[in-house]
Amino acid sequence: MLLLSLLVLAPGYGFAAPAWSPLRVALDCQSQERVDICTYIRGSLDALAVVRVVPLSEAQVVLHLNATSETNTDFVQLRAVSDLGPEAAGTPPSFEQGVEVDYRLTVDEQRALLDPVLYRVLSPYLCVLVPGAVSVLISEPEGAVDIGKKTTPFGFSIWAGGFGLWSQDYRSLSMWTGVSLYRKTSTNQQELWINYQQSIELQPSLVVESTEVDLTSNSSAILGATTNSWNLGEHWTIGGNLRGGHEDPQGQYLGTARLHGGLEYNLFPSDDPRGNVLAVAYLVGGQADWYNQPNTLGQEAAVFPTQMLIGSGSVRVDTVSLGLDLSARSQIYPFFQRYVLSGSLEADLTVGDHIDFSMQLDATQQAVPGPASIDSSSYEEVTRASYAQPLEVQGFFNFRFHWDNTNSARNNRFNSVEDIDVTAGL
Repeated sequence: MLLLSLLVLAPGYGFAAPAWSPLRVALDCQSQERVDICTYIRGSLDALAVVRVVPLSEAQVVLHLNATSETNTDFVQLRAVSDLGPEAAGTPPSFEQGVEVDYRLTVDEQRALLDPVLYRVLSPYLCVLVPGAVSVLISEPEGAVDIGKKTTPFGFSIWAGGFGLWSQDYRSLSMWTGVSLYRKTSTNQQELWINYQQSIELQPSLVVESTEVDLTSNSSAILGATTNSWNLGEHWTIGGNLRGGHEDPQGQYLGTARLHGGLEYNLFPSDDPRGNVLAVAYLVGGQADWYNQPNTLGQEAAVFPTQMLIGSGSVRVDTVSLGLDLSARSQIYPFFQRYVLSGSLEADLTVGDHIDFSMQLDATQQAVPGPASIDSSSYEEVTRASYAQPLEVQGFFNFRFHWDNTNSARNNRFNSVEDIDVTAGL
């Protein structure tokens, strides 16, 4: 009788192993900085036998990835969201973890920082939906703060670039270069930058009623600015901005300088992990201009007080991202002599399992004194005077309907061929 009992309880003699299926996870890469978190996390998910990456419509858990950056560090946030009801009683509707990753580390070192965070985010759902998949080890943290590491708030960057086109009759060349110096801490920041750009375009002249119109253009500009700000607390910031520049003789300004100072309120903290911003700022100051040619007010130069009211918002919650920028800039008196009202709206929305929607709309209403006279036979003067148009509106929207492959396989071959411009010749 004892022998019979032992045979019944032994593995493989009457008791089958409990059935289980992998946790179905949809990966949503919403933003990343210099660390390729989307590729790394996807690779780590594929390597987990208890997890299967699936399209959104089949997911038990949606894993959202976001990152912001400061100096050499990317602040990465992983947020898991689930709404399974009785199927996963006891699991949280959302759970998030963050990690700081130095983008200069090797790939293996970056993944060694990301993988433990990924496991912690998924563990509440694996504990319930795949019993036995998670083991827990609690230990004292090692090296939470390296007090011997030397850091600096200072940094700089240098850039240079260009674009060129050459053919028998059409040639163009654009070049730009610049440098920025900055200092950044959690409570204040300062930045100084300067940029030079040059654009040349050569093309055949246009003949209109026996009159030849030269279509050659040559433009250049040097611009620079410095911004300084100090946080007064979690929501308030005080600061100032100095901007200036010079343009070629066909441009608007022989020289311009603008100085403003003011206050900003931001609903979100300065280090919000999703990069959320909901802020309004008011600045007051002055502007001094020297024009390449007299404007419609008969001025060759002008000095006047100005003000700016700027609102900006960028909010991301799981599958919805909204961005709004509004600004009102004007001469203080008389207000309607010079003013610029502008707005920009951006929205990205996952409407359902198979529909994505994106939209952007930009509008500007302004009163800017343009050149007093334009040589209508000069192509360059006509095109360069567009800065004074009173109203400009532009926008786009896009619907994307998708039915993804249910095996969620990846294949990045032949992408260079897929991306060839349709109108770029043969």
